[in-house]
Amino acid sequence: MTDAQVVTFGEDMARFSPPNHLRFTQAQSFDVIYGGTESNVAVSLSLYGVKSYWVSAVPANDMGQACINYVRQHGVDTSYVLRQGRKLGLYFIEMGSAVRPSKVVYDRTGSSFSELKPGDIDWQKIFAGKTWFHFTGIAAAVSSSAAAVCEEATAAAKSMGLTVSCDLNYRAALWTPEECQKVMRPMMKNVDVLMGGREDARVCLNVSA
Repeated sequence: MTDAQVVTFGEDMARFSPPNHLRFTQAQSFDVIYGGTESNVAVSLSLYGVKSYWVSAVPANDMGQACINYVRQHGVDTSYVLRQGRKLGLYFIEMGSAVRPSKVVYDRTGSSFSELKPGDIDWQKIFAGKTWFHFTGIAAAVSSSAAAVCEEATAAAKSMGLTVSCDLNYRAALWTPEECQKVMRPMMKNVDVLMGGREDARVCLNVSA
């Protein structure tokens, strides 16, 4: 696997969390880190010695650069990340304590990634010499145009002989089962390795195991 070159595609967001298990309404400061499912895969592979690339879009400002720096420090190649659009996706998490559950508030509408459209990314250039492409259902759920880019990417990867993997990773906060199935089922023709539990298969693909 160390000879592999893996490309991942998805959105990173800035995560803001109150320190010391404080609630949102109590916080006067927030800790900030950056991350996303697909870049996490790239980071993990890089730490195992696999050459990995993260493809995404971030705004051409300090927040976008901070996100890139955070991923790049782990050895991930970020040279294909586009710098365009208006904002980095944000989310706020209030860590649970004892019987109090965690709480999440998203602010990703209008993010640079959500505004990607087919033709923005040169997949032929990116996939040249690579062996594997990985994406998740989250990347496709962010917006209809992002879903179209996922479709574009999987078709290009398949045509160029890459192994294509997908983690269904259904998120009810992003779309309904009907919306998910309409997008994800057609893409499965280009997917070689599928990840997800029984519930993901049922919700995303209308398949019962």
